Amino acid sequence: MRLVPLLLLSACVSAVQAPAVPTARFPHAWDQGSRREAGLIAVLDFHNKLKGADADALDAVYFTNAVRAGVKRKAPSLKVMTRENVIVLLESQGKRIEDCEGECEVDTGRRLGADYVVSGELLRIGASFKLDLWLHETREGQLLRGAAASGHTADELDASAAEAIGELLAPLR
Repeated sequence: MRLVPLLLLSACVSAVQAPAVPTARFPHAWDQGSRREAGLIAVLDFHNKLKGADADALDAVYFTNAVRAGVKRKAPSLKVMTRENVIVLLESQGKRIEDCEGECEVDTGRRLGADYVVSGELLRIGASFKLDLWLHETREGQLLRGAAASGHTADELDASAAEAIGELLAPLR
């Protein structure tokens, strides 16, 4: 008699479907010559930690979109999620993009089904504006790399961002 409930329980458990787990591995190179599927990457809206006039001088959405475009240029084999993709997928799960601010970037990337996630923040250190970037893989939650762009003006920071993206996506050794 005790065996029947156990069998029913195991049948119910095996019928529960596990959430999708990202499967792509971080490639050694992000070039077009790679025949492997590089995976899906989400660039989350950057946190603007600037205050007052500095916050008005730098637009976090602009820099987030610039990094998305830069990722696609540097790693054309990656599928880059647009901001609209991110919003729609989060809303379908009852979340708003604002709700993910402060949440673990890796968890948000997993929720989106992304293999990799880029997050960042805009801040001022001394006389310079900084854009700190982090690249995580979502399967194991590992930080793969960090990079920073720097400039005394918004234009200098913008020009420096391309180099930081290249550093962020450099092959792992």
